[in-house]
Amino acid sequence: MVASIAVPGPSAHAQRAPVLQAPPQQLTPPPAPPAPAAPGAIPAAPPGTTAAPPGADKVFLTPVAIDVEGATVYPPEAIAALTQPLIGKRIAATEVFALARTLERKYRDDGYFLTSVVVPAQRVADGRVKLRVIEGYVSGVVVEGDVGAVAKQARRFLEKLVGRKPVSLRDMERYLLLTEDIPGISVKAVLRPGKEPSSSELVVQLKREAWDVFAQADNRGFKHTGPRQVTVTGGANAFTGLGERLEATFFTTLSREQNFGQVAWSNFIGGDGFRVRAYGGRGYVKPGGPLKATEYDGVITIGGMYGLYPVIRSRQLNLNVTAGFDYYRSDVDVLGNILLNRTKLSIVRIGADASYRDDWNGVTFGNFRLSKGLSWFGASKKGELLLNRLGSEPEFRKFNGEVSRLQGIYATEDFSLNLFGTVAGQYSKDILPANEKYFVGGDRLGRGYYAGQVTGDTAFAGSLELQFSFVVPYEGIEGGSVTADSRSRGTPVQLYAFYDHTKVWNNAPLEIQSLMARSFGGGARINVLETTTVEVEGTRRIDLDVDGPNAKRLDPWSVYLRLTSRF
Repeated sequence: MVASIAVPGPSAHAQRAPVLQAPPQQLTPPPAPPAPAAPGAIPAAPPGTTAAPPGADKVFLTPVAIDVEGATVYPPEAIAALTQPLIGKRIAATEVFALARTLERKYRDDGYFLTSVVVPAQRVADGRVKLRVIEGYVSGVVVEGDVGAVAKQARRFLEKLVGRKPVSLRDMERYLLLTEDIPGISVKAVLRPGKEPSSSELVVQLKREAWDVFAQADNRGFKHTGPRQVTVTGGANAFTGLGERLEATFFTTLSREQNFGQVAWSNFIGGDGFRVRAYGGRGYVKPGGPLKATEYDGVITIGGMYGLYPVIRSRQLNLNVTAGFDYYRSDVDVLGNILLNRTKLSIVRIGADASYRDDWNGVTFGNFRLSKGLSWFGASKKGELLLNRLGSEPEFRKFNGEVSRLQGIYATEDFSLNLFGTVAGQYSKDILPANEKYFVGGDRLGRGYYAGQVTGDTAFAGSLELQFSFVVPYEGIEGGSVTADSRSRGTPVQLYAFYDHTKVWNNAPLEIQSLMARSFGGGARINVLETTTVEVEGTRRIDLDVDGPNAKRLDPWSVYLRLTSRF
């Protein structure tokens, strides 16, 4: 027998990038009419522009060199590639201003949005032309909002921008988004002119949600441990200068058959996004049905610690690397006090996850993990008779990964049509402990089966879901597409149809070597309240003998319900 508990958790909130506004334009009097240009002199442009001033088209010169002052980003050869075409040619002064615009555009295209290039007033008696690059930077950060001690962590992030010259949009995005990654924190930011030339001051307004609750109920569980499942997670956010989150999760089947509790803590270290997370949990399994007569009594204990570093953090591309340690122990007694199995595992894992928003109206997500069992902390050894799977390797190796994509197909003011696809899998040459096998089933991959109904050492899983989203308007309000203000206009609804295909392979010689679990169906997701979503799904199972040749065939049809609330 295997004691294992699959505990669903809340979905990650999408981060909306803060709105970043450019410095307000300064009101200045109209420039005075330019004085007549001296021969070989370039008149100054109007303040704040790179446009050639009146009369520049009547001034001609032959540059022998073009000196670009203040440029620190690009190597000399990159600058020379822009200036060389003008060297030794008789040109109008307007072409010098055009060169300044080209160089400024290069800066802007590369993300240096506060940088400008000007042509100072000058005499070109010796044929040397000067351009001046004003590389913009953030001179200071002002943090506003009554958020308590967590403002210290926000400043650790934001002060990374101060003095970077020139500051780039990439830098600005990274540290504003890291600030918004602080649990419970929302961010609004604006730039205003600084006291020094080319400087700007970053003003950031913070708002904190100190507490949040996630609750979910569904009927997707195993019938002998309780098909009705409830998960409740409560979190306390950012009460200290560490930007921490303390959360407690409780999972229950509303009976003594399956209950699990977990506490987790996470916080930032430093000002570049590195985060640590530690957790511990304990659960109990007392199945009903045929197993009740055996007095099956399972206890599971878990714990661990992880570190995460955001290598890339931006609106378009994100890349995190992770490393961590998991401890797992399960004990199963039967008939009162007869020990049926005991498994202790120590596991190190490394991996990465990424997301990319492209120009084809789609978002791609991906992750992978490498896992290795170790002999630490009294871990079980290969060959022990009490392992939760006969012949399993506690010092196993495995690889698992997943790639998914949400692709927009068509959208109007009244509806949107999207396609969501997922490919996932796992590979191992070892006979894995039961809890390390790939679990098929649940609400994502293999939706016609409960989580863990089909498992394997190696697995492939794929799913396609077609989504049709619209808003049912409130009375007296015209309909429209699902946008940011949808809930103020009506009830957002998403209809969907799906097909999933999964196959697993087992390395143990006495087990079924391969199994398929396929299903299709459809349903609706309805946001009935500001914080609550109701889901109804009808599923048709294609493979009905997944419980084994001697087990009763599955009913081909099922209906699943799920209620999710976030406060």
